[in-house]
Amino acid sequence: MLLLGIASALSPMGVTMIVPTLGLVADTYSADFAVVQFLVSAYLLGLGAGQPFHGFLCDLLGRRSVLLVGFGLFVVASFACIFVDNLTLLIVFRFLQALGVSVGTVASRAVVRDTRGPTGTAVALSYIAVAQGISPIIAPMLGGWLGALGGIELVFVLMTVLGFGAWLAMYLALPETLPPEIPRPNWSDWLGNYGKLLGTPSFVGYTLIFGFVQGSFFAFLAVGAGFFDKQFGLGPAQFGTLWGFLAITYVLGATFGARMTQAKGPDIVLKSGVVVTLIGGWLMLILTQALGVTLVTVLLPMVVLMSVAGLVTPGSLAGAVNSRPEIAGTSSGLSSAVGIVVGGSFTVMAGFIYKDDFTPVAVLICVSATLTALSWLLVRGDEIVK
Repeated sequence: MLLLGIASALSPMGVTMIVPTLGLVADTYSADFAVVQFLVSAYLLGLGAGQPFHGFLCDLLGRRSVLLVGFGLFVVASFACIFVDNLTLLIVFRFLQALGVSVGTVASRAVVRDTRGPTGTAVALSYIAVAQGISPIIAPMLGGWLGALGGIELVFVLMTVLGFGAWLAMYLALPETLPPEIPRPNWSDWLGNYGKLLGTPSFVGYTLIFGFVQGSFFAFLAVGAGFFDKQFGLGPAQFGTLWGFLAITYVLGATFGARMTQAKGPDIVLKSGVVVTLIGGWLMLILTQALGVTLVTVLLPMVVLMSVAGLVTPGSLAGAVNSRPEIAGTSSGLSSAVGIVVGGSFTVMAGFIYKDDFTPVAVLICVSATLTALSWLLVRGDEIVK
């Protein structure tokens, strides 16, 4: 579980560690902030592009070997980022970073499903989500401090060291968990399995819940550094610390979700989380419009959304994997990919609509929360049919 937590934690760390330095990158390259935010968007795109392929390979070749190759790519790309002096190339290597590290979350979920039943999977993923939540607590603070100390190069030095440490730990201690009696898919089965998954309403519903709940805070993350700098005068280090405190609520939500899943079951916990997400999204829009854009009216709804994301994310991912347990790797990869693309699209949209006015972003966050609730209807409808 410790190794799986480490493998899963590097993906969000790669997203959030760079966020406090985006203003610095914009100044260094004399680039518009809408262009610089593609360092986040390209990373999210890499996560979305890599996970379906990694998921299939996990079912075909096993979990261990695919993990090692993916993390090897992350280390190489992170090392290359240290020496790049061109913004376009930096964006390309960010994509390759994510393409490699995306295997971590996919393979971790498959390993959990290999070794646990449906309820055990939801509980285990909740605890892995705690590890995923701890990394964005530490990452933006480190990113802000390192960026202020020595520039963005120091951020990529740290990513390289952490990636190599994770690779070495998995090489030495992680066993293969894919049961040998499970039939391995053929290459020809790849698209067919995707068709089966996309034709399962519960899989689609769980996946969209994951994607839209991520979108509700990815929209904020895309513009947060620039917004807090211009609106409240908070620099990279201060924003990194602020984002770290927000991420604490994610950890608390995931920890609470794990305990409630054991006590009440995953369905009740997920349904309750979806309802609270809807409340948090509308709270953001109502407060900012009624009382204006202040630290309180922005941060209070974000605390609600971040904490409930820690509760909803493990349950939605576990539900997607359990929809088709015989192809756990493929279902894990596809659900993660679609979810990341959906969530990442809110990052891109927020970057384009933000023009020093937070109101359009508040509307976007509200839309994402509302779509999270509507996606639950797909899951509920499939349950009624069954």
